[in-house]
Amino acid sequence: MTEQQVTPEHPAEPARQSSPRSYGRWSEVPWTLASKSQMARADLPREPAGPVRGYVAGLDFRDRKMDIELYDVAESRPTRASGMQLASAEARRSATVRVCTDCGAQCQLPLSERQGRYLCAMCWRIATVVDTQIELRERRAENAAWARDVLACGPLAVTWVELVEAEPTPSGRKRPPLAARVHVVDENGRRVLDVLIRLAGPRTKGAPADAVAPDIGGAKLVTAFAGRRRIVWGPLATVVERLGELGHPVELEPQQPGVWHQGRRYWPDGIADRYAQWRGELDPATGELRTPWRPGTADRLWLCLKRMADTVVTGRPGDSQGARRDAQEQPSYGPGGAYEVRVAVTGPAGAGERLAGLLTAQEAVWPSSLVGPVPSREVPGAVVTYMAGRGDVLVPAAANGTEREG
Repeated sequence: MTEQQVTPEHPAEPARQSSPRSYGRWSEVPWTLASKSQMARADLPREPAGPVRGYVAGLDFRDRKMDIELYDVAESRPTRASGMQLASAEARRSATVRVCTDCGAQCQLPLSERQGRYLCAMCWRIATVVDTQIELRERRAENAAWARDVLACGPLAVTWVELVEAEPTPSGRKRPPLAARVHVVDENGRRVLDVLIRLAGPRTKGAPADAVAPDIGGAKLVTAFAGRRRIVWGPLATVVERLGELGHPVELEPQQPGVWHQGRRYWPDGIADRYAQWRGELDPATGELRTPWRPGTADRLWLCLKRMADTVVTGRPGDSQGARRDAQEQPSYGPGGAYEVRVAVTGPAGAGERLAGLLTAQEAVWPSSLVGPVPSREVPGAVVTYMAGRGDVLVPAAANGTEREG
């Protein structure tokens, strides 16, 4: 038996999965897999030499959904292009950017412009996490104002609900709950109600012996909630629905929905969601908002509301992308009816900064709005500088050679 020779171009064959794996988004695809077009666009292009190892959901040029084939980079091979040919091709593609604006990484694949910067995958991840933290700071201020309004609006019913679940059927089907503990305190944290309500029929086995009958429990709920705004953590709707099924309906006043921001992500308005948003802890591994540990009782939930109301908002400065989009929905106007516009100046290095300096001296551009310069993708050898300011000055300037955006 001869020993297989292992070279950098032909590494030892690892154990392979029996069938290609499917990925829902590009962020889930490991670095070791790439599509055919990604390999072709690399600064040292390659081509697949092995079977399809996975699929990722994507869109074709008509924006129709499709599965994009993924190949193992270790099973690919260099294209026939020589080093001299690649150097000449790179010189002709001067608009292609492979250097990360933030960290300087020399990326193998071309980088796309994102808000005036060309970012590698890690810097884009960092920028995304930072933007999420900024938006959570904005949301924390909204939740603090909401909590102050809740505590000042009058009688409250801060409610904690927990179910006593029944054992599932032998086939695994879920049975209705046996009982529910409903704990209610008022706007000052004082107890209004603490009752265990039976939610099963009199012949159902396993229900707590100390639970009150459904008709008594329903009456207690009506009394506790009368004239009070409800702040509920837990499946109160399940309790009310089950009481109705047992012939003891409980009528609850509808609650007011929260405010939805057109340009920002959807933030749910339930108290459990607001509590997680107020804490604002992100998972370091995924960047997703963590689910905090539950308060556990109505009086602890009241304490959380009080802490939310007393919040002094701190955190990363600046506006989130969503907040900026919201602001763009309504044009802003300055003295004399001047409206805000964004301008992109394309030209040789230093041209955009010089123009920005002149316009800043005329109080037409805000210095903090200056972004760039970054390499232009449309004009080889040129750079793009972004700025924002007064429309009554910048629009005439755009007519004389600058490019106006928005």
